[in-house]
Amino acid sequence: MAIGYLFKVSEHQESYQMTATHGNRTTSADVVDVSAPGAIPYVELSATNFGEILSLTESITNQGWVVTTPAGPMVLGYKQIKSILRNPEWISLLSSFTALDQMENGISDLNVMLEQAQRIVPEIPSTVRMRPNVLSVEGEDHKRLRRLVNSSFTSGNTNKHRAFMKNHADNLVSKILENGGGELVSEFCRPFPVPVICRILGVDDNDWKLFDEWADIIFSALDADIESVIGRLGEISKAQRDLDAYVQNLIIKRSNAPEDDLLTELVQSHYDEDRLSHDELSAMVEAILLAGTDTTRNQLGATIAVLADHPDQYQALRNDPSLIPAAVEESLRYISAVRTTGRLATTDQVIDGILFPAGSTVLLGLHAGGLSEAEEHGFEFNIFRESGCPHLAFGSGAHHCLGASLARAELQEALTSFVEKVSSYELVSPVEWKPLSMGIWGPAKLEIKILAEGKSNKSQNQTDFKTTVKVESELESNESSEVVNQWIREADETRRTLRLSIPGLIRKPKFPPLTRLLTTVIRFGKAFIVWKIRDRKAEGPEKQALLYERLRHVAELQGPTYVKLAQLISAAEGVFPEALVAECKKCRDQVSPEPWAEVSKVLNDELGNRRSDIVSVNQIPIAAASIAQVHEAVLRNGSEVVIKIQRPGIRKKVIDDLKVMAWVAPKLVGKIPVAALANPPALVELFAETICEELDFKLEVANLFEIKRVLYSNLKQEWEIPDPELELVTERVIVMTKISGVSLGDSIAMGIDSESSSVVFRQMVEGLLEGAVIHGIFHGDFHAGNVFLNETGKIGLVDFGITGRLDGTRRQAFLRYVVGLMTGDVESQVVGIKDLGAFPEDADIGLLINEFQLERNNFDPLELSEEEFIDEFRGLIKGLLAEGARIPKELMLFVKNFAYLSSVMQELDPDMDLLNEFLEVASAFFGRNGVRVATEIGFSLSADDVSDITFRRVAGIRENVPSLTWKELGERRNSLMDRIDRRSIKQIIE
Repeated sequence: MAIGYLFKVSEHQESYQMTATHGNRTTSADVVDVSAPGAIPYVELSATNFGEILSLTESITNQGWVVTTPAGPMVLGYKQIKSILRNPEWISLLSSFTALDQMENGISDLNVMLEQAQRIVPEIPSTVRMRPNVLSVEGEDHKRLRRLVNSSFTSGNTNKHRAFMKNHADNLVSKILENGGGELVSEFCRPFPVPVICRILGVDDNDWKLFDEWADIIFSALDADIESVIGRLGEISKAQRDLDAYVQNLIIKRSNAPEDDLLTELVQSHYDEDRLSHDELSAMVEAILLAGTDTTRNQLGATIAVLADHPDQYQALRNDPSLIPAAVEESLRYISAVRTTGRLATTDQVIDGILFPAGSTVLLGLHAGGLSEAEEHGFEFNIFRESGCPHLAFGSGAHHCLGASLARAELQEALTSFVEKVSSYELVSPVEWKPLSMGIWGPAKLEIKILAEGKSNKSQNQTDFKTTVKVESELESNESSEVVNQWIREADETRRTLRLSIPGLIRKPKFPPLTRLLTTVIRFGKAFIVWKIRDRKAEGPEKQALLYERLRHVAELQGPTYVKLAQLISAAEGVFPEALVAECKKCRDQVSPEPWAEVSKVLNDELGNRRSDIVSVNQIPIAAASIAQVHEAVLRNGSEVVIKIQRPGIRKKVIDDLKVMAWVAPKLVGKIPVAALANPPALVELFAETICEELDFKLEVANLFEIKRVLYSNLKQEWEIPDPELELVTERVIVMTKISGVSLGDSIAMGIDSESSSVVFRQMVEGLLEGAVIHGIFHGDFHAGNVFLNETGKIGLVDFGITGRLDGTRRQAFLRYVVGLMTGDVESQVVGIKDLGAFPEDADIGLLINEFQLERNNFDPLELSEEEFIDEFRGLIKGLLAEGARIPKELMLFVKNFAYLSSVMQELDPDMDLLNEFLEVASAFFGRNGVRVATEIGFSLSADDVSDITFRRVAGIRENVPSLTWKELGERRNSLMDRIDRRSIKQIIE
């Protein structure tokens, strides 16, 4: 599977000079974990043509052999790529589907992926299946298939068909000559390989056009535009089915009546007593057709394009046709149609000081490896190389391309025909290239004009059309890029040191700070007494709501730690009383600002001499939260910025609050039954980690850089992220650009149309979701004041102090949980949250599913009587407590974020169809990340694939309910919680 990427170079590699822990893995002083933040140079997509690709690739490979891309690590070094390809502990991405699947449940992952597509596009027939072949198996299975077919793919067998290849190419070129030129992709490159493959296989000449059409449609599944692919899945599946039926019939014919062709050889091939099965034959024939078609046509077009930019070398070929094999090899090295492939590490792998943890998916830059390996001038096209052309266009190792000799023969004969018949040519217009995608890469349009004999193909205007020659490309400043990566690396070290200190900070003290404890007790005690006296006449839910309101006011008065506690509680619906959750949702982190005289001291102390870079500051803040306040300002260069300044004395107050909480939290577990589910100690630990990190603004800036990379990796979405002035950033001050637009909170008052609200919702959910489960980092404070909408449709984000991180196995556990939610796979959900720590390690998954009736479908709790509902709820709470259930701290932050987003969207568009939005988000997620998900956790899913069944279970709606809006969901939730409010939690549990 080829995956194409264009790069923008960032930073150089640097190893940690210490022993460091990343996730659950420890790396030594001389080994760099490829997944460690900032450890590996980062590159982004930016080039627009092949000339820029050459320039950028050269710059990148000069700095190191491995980089990080939005899709994960990419290896660029020739020797390292070859080492990985030849190491059986690295398996191909396609084969990893099957391998992981067999470990999970013994079904075909490829079929599950297709079933997912059938769920999205019902027109896809359920009879369509994908069969494992030499590309999708590993180990002994792969060796067996190669043994059975190797003898059929020798150069001797290929050479028998060279005369046909040449004659076929002559016919195509002759038509172009008659017209004095033409569009070579459609008139030469595209129609050339299919008849050759068909003739070799033994397909009737009259059926070439059918095979050509099928190959085109099926290969469109690897388009760069995932959404357009989803829309064509019906057509693609029909082509697959038609091809499959044709091949099946052809196999039967050759089995009964052998002929002198490749298919007969495959039918008759054997090793000892072993033979290819009927399905294996079908898979092999289809793989030959598809793999042997698109690669050849694209490589042929690329070769002619590059020779147009090198007329002297083209004339050398005409003068000496014996150079054509060398020209083909140089073309494969210089402008290979197969740019990248992928591999999965089945065990921890260390290559030249870089650790690739087990489960790592890496891209292998086959093209970049060939460019950088040449001894001299590797980034120039030269058919006269004396040292040969080492390249990886056909891969290496066990999965070295079976059809390499066939591809070489096709390219040599086609090029020979073109060179013999076309004396000289020039480009009529610039070459148009296909977008880089998961498919093969090459020209999309290649128009030429054939020149008269003896006339040079170096016309006056042709220099403008050169797109296969290295050109200088504007790269991001290496200096500034390295500063960013260095910032991320240093922040990672600071963060790890800080987190190691957290257990000591929150270790249960014999007695907390007395002053802060007394203040806390007095304030909360006063609120409770006032409630007892003033609200004594109120009854039931109303009385409880009044208590929670008073407690919320005290939390806001107490400051940031208690505000964030309330914000976390607001996300724990179903664990805490609904009235408390509702009240905590009102707890906004907006407080009265500090006097300018006080905060200006912080600004002056932190910036020192650099304070003069700021020529004016608006002393009235545009935002004031419990930790910091934000002022508009203007820099000496005229730039309009904002300054985030930390409140004086806030650090001591936070530390004192944490010690008070650490003292109180364990006491709640034994005193209040439901508190065990809320996991107070974990809440305190989460507080300590997030708020201590939030107090260091340098960490916030590093978070901003990392999240920006994650969000910008989805080219379908547009985000606006502030740019910090790094020379004006300290632990207590950030100077950065101002985000445009209005806050999401203000948008509620202004109102936006339902289509726009749907776009915002999907982008926010996808950004949160993919950040967490794919990249392991997400913005942790999605409240309406931190999200902005501007007129261009971009979504702006600010305040990166609270950032969720999921390292190593915990990210994969969360990924499994989310995939389970999207597909209705209850087992994956339970395994995922168990691995996150929601249940003890020895918990029985099957028993948990049965005990809590997690697979119960088509059930509406509103149809229960009040007593039946209370019994259900009592059983659930008691069961969770008995099983030692806890809310994982990572889940708390993620759910808090989603709760924020949900509450805002409920006000923006109460009639939004949540079932439809759920399916759209899930389908888009799998469309972009299906390969990554499959290689990391396998598709151990039910046949339902993307399904709203989990959403229906959670919402309690039956299968015949066609839609569910925010408004309806809120009404259902209120009705359910009203029943619980009539009985205290304590009564229900008792």
